[in-house]
Amino acid sequence: MKNLILLLLSIVCFTVNAQTFVSTTPENKNVVLEEFTGIYCTFCPDGHVIGQGLHDSYPNDIFLINIHTGGYSNPNGPSDPDFNSNHGAAIAANSGLAGYPAGTVNRHVFPGITPQGSAGTTALSRGDWGAASADIMSQASPVNVAAQASYDMSTGVLTVNTETYFTANHTSSAFLHVAVVQNNVPGPQTGAQTYNPGAIISGPWSPTYNHQHMLKYLMDGAFGIELNTTTAGTFIPNTHTWTVPLTLTLPQGTTGFMPDIDPTNLDVVAFISEGPQEILTGFQTNVVCIFPNAYDANVTASSAEDVVCASETDIEITFRNYGNQPLTSLDLMYDINGGFPLTYNWTGNLASGAAVTVSIPNVAFTPQAFNNVNWTASNPNGQTDQNSSNNYSSSMFRHWELQGDVLMGIDAGLINIDITTDGYGSETTWDIKAEDGTVVASGGPYGSNTTYNEIASVGATQCFTFSLYDSYGDGMCCTNGVGSVLVQDGSGHIIFEGDPVTLQNFSEIGIYFSTGLGTGDAWECTPFGCADVGAGAGSYPTQTDCEADPTTGCYVMTSIKEIESINMLLPTYDIFGREVVKTQKNTMYIRNNKKFIKF
Repeated sequence: MKNLILLLLSIVCFTVNAQTFVSTTPENKNVVLEEFTGIYCTFCPDGHVIGQGLHDSYPNDIFLINIHTGGYSNPNGPSDPDFNSNHGAAIAANSGLAGYPAGTVNRHVFPGITPQGSAGTTALSRGDWGAASADIMSQASPVNVAAQASYDMSTGVLTVNTETYFTANHTSSAFLHVAVVQNNVPGPQTGAQTYNPGAIISGPWSPTYNHQHMLKYLMDGAFGIELNTTTAGTFIPNTHTWTVPLTLTLPQGTTGFMPDIDPTNLDVVAFISEGPQEILTGFQTNVVCIFPNAYDANVTASSAEDVVCASETDIEITFRNYGNQPLTSLDLMYDINGGFPLTYNWTGNLASGAAVTVSIPNVAFTPQAFNNVNWTASNPNGQTDQNSSNNYSSSMFRHWELQGDVLMGIDAGLINIDITTDGYGSETTWDIKAEDGTVVASGGPYGSNTTYNEIASVGATQCFTFSLYDSYGDGMCCTNGVGSVLVQDGSGHIIFEGDPVTLQNFSEIGIYFSTGLGTGDAWECTPFGCADVGAGAGSYPTQTDCEADPTTGCYVMTSIKEIESINMLLPTYDIFGREVVKTQKNTMYIRNNKKFIKF
């Protein structure tokens, strides 16, 4: 019997000594805060501030996973990024999510905190995250988990080694999860100016926001790996690998582009759960990048600014040095819409893993409704790039006029802005900006429940943006009074009209307008057929498009060559395009593209 006891003790000692980096000392639970967010969620930046504040206060105890999912996260066209993750929707569905922003704190049900959804669900409003986190950190954990992560730049493989150690017996099931999150991801974000202006960076969106802790991938799926032994003293090592694609794609497809994954900005959050719900504890570590090549330039992102009416734009490219030698020069070739390629010769001193952004202003291009910028990097330090698979990037930007989103034909000169504020007039401001960003007029904040008439002036043959702002983000209607906005030129052409419907729940709303005719649609139906009525003044981009529309009622003709007297042997039409069977004297008709009068 004594020998059996000694044998059992030796087995336990061997198990404990096999561990390398996980703690074997009993600890309290760590917090895994999963925040549900989206680029068009006005109040989500406030949630980001709260979550980041908790992490900064307890960097070793509170770990963040920001999950972009739901309607607020969907891109609004191809120039928007798609930040949705493959498993985000499933995680949100288990939470009882009822509004944004929301978050789960260890997917725990807190008896003293009311969830967003029905009783027993886990999604909490942002004001409850602090109290919930404090509750979790006060509880003893039956298990510890730790992780180490590395990324091989040559193979594109992320390797995560995890170690799990049970400090107490745990009678319920246990599952190990490894979440990959990315920091410093540029993208749009509604509400950033109001709730997190410190996260605004330069970029193509207005504003461009620096997203953090963004869930990219769950290495072991939505449900993780089941741990079969959960008794005290159990040590479980695991190795997880993922061949990281340069760009993630979603099976359901997307209307936006998928941003590149940047391994130098990846973290790993490992956590233990009892199933889909109830996270016991977690651990976070950064990803260490391994640079096997001497010369490897990686193009991580590119962008271009949307334009309103212009035929030039500002473009940017961000690249990293994935080589183990300092990067001192690089050739950057670019084109827009497949036009003549140009080369930017970069020089500098970039350490391994470091990044730099190159901006090229006022690049001319032939406008299309949607435009593509293509980049290729080559010749790092004058050498052959040893990994050419990561040397390319493409991004899309809009030409708002050619998309039909610019109000044309507005009179230059005086612009009248009539505003009636709601009960919080101090939240209301507006401005008119030229396309180059120059503010040509602005107004507000105002008194409450008051009518104002403002006068602005705009130049000729230019494009402008009228923007209306509500600093709180709840609009100008309806709980706190009903506001209205009417913007007109001197002739009474309406530029913007805000009514109780359109003025609900906004932080920024606006419209593009032009005091020129533009370069867009030109053709329109007239009593004499389809006619070119001037750039931007018609409904059809070409004469063929105009003629092909059966609803126009236009008689197709190319020209009227002369006036002559002619008999009635061939079909004849009046000036409205209607065929006639009998002609009247001294009346004008059209036949064979000729105008004639019967005498």
